[in-house]
Amino acid sequence: MSWVWFGIGSNRDREHYIKAGVKALHDAFASEQHPLYISRVFESDSVGFAGSRFYNLVACVETNRSIDAIQAACKAIEKANGHDGSATRFSPRTLDIDMLMYDAVVSDTPVQLPRAEILTNAFVLWPLAELSPTLRHPVTDRTFTEHWSNYSGEQKLEPISLVFDALPYLVIDDKN
Repeated sequence: MSWVWFGIGSNRDREHYIKAGVKALHDAFASEQHPLYISRVFESDSVGFAGSRFYNLVACVETNRSIDAIQAACKAIEKANGHDGSATRFSPRTLDIDMLMYDAVVSDTPVQLPRAEILTNAFVLWPLAELSPTLRHPVTDRTFTEHWSNYSGEQKLEPISLVFDALPYLVIDDKN
């Protein structure tokens, strides 16, 4: 079994697609023995383009699926929720689900792990530090709490209150 962390974001019909993304990840990966954990939801400006504000959060789950299978599931969930896979990297999104980490795997293929944006984007780092505060980045060997404490980027974000539908194996981190 391996732990997998996901970054989830939307800036088009944000509440609908964030909830749909969490439900789809829950349905694809969660079980009684392996619930889906999610951080709070954060609102932030778009990065890399002028666009509507985003909702973002981080989720994690323990699974026996391979990196390739998880990546395929993420792309299928995005597509089912109107994500245009041919759109430019910095553009509006109905739903974007990125695999951030797979245990402590460091690789460039089939996907970059850990994703570089973990350390550069507040909308990934803050919820990741909340969800897994003592987890160590597999390259820097520093905890995500340490990385967040030392974050010096200019990105502004704020936690928002978003109520999720009751799902049997969903754990919301609302301790902060």
